[in-house]
Amino acid sequence: MIDEKGRLFKRVSVVDLLIVLAFVAVLAGFVYRQMAPSIGVIIRADERFYVTVQGAGIRHFIVDAVEVGDVMYRRHSRQPIGRVVDIRVETAYDVMLRTDGTAVLAPMEGRYDIFITMESAGSIRDERFLVGGNDHIARGSEIELVSNRVFLPTGEVYFVGERP
Repeated sequence: MIDEKGRLFKRVSVVDLLIVLAFVAVLAGFVYRQMAPSIGVIIRADERFYVTVQGAGIRHFIVDAVEVGDVMYRRHSRQPIGRVVDIRVETAYDVMLRTDGTAVLAPMEGRYDIFITMESAGSIRDERFLVGGNDHIARGSEIELVSNRVFLPTGEVYFVGERP
């Protein structure tokens, strides 16, 4: 079958055959990956719930840029979290040390705490909330949000549930 020159049936080099087979395998993997449904398609995202994200110590121009109706996304994955349905703004406070060594809670000038509540579409499975069907979101987790107009650099999931 293989002669002394390494050819199969005296026509095809074994090395050439291995190269062609590797190319076909890579091509088949690429085609499969493009044609296979993503997990977002497999898991249905047909349930509604609410996510509230708290941004602490945010400057006024970021607070002013968020509006009801905006769609907010995770910064890196661009996974949509939801549509803003409510915005609550409070004065931000921080612990300040006095000259006598005591600590007091004092308002931060020009800084605000913003609570952004979004209506999200996803799945609720065993007390877990999956945004878009496959992106787990949990109370207390850190999140960076963006919209078409604003970037919220530091946020924490304050609430996740079926009612705001």
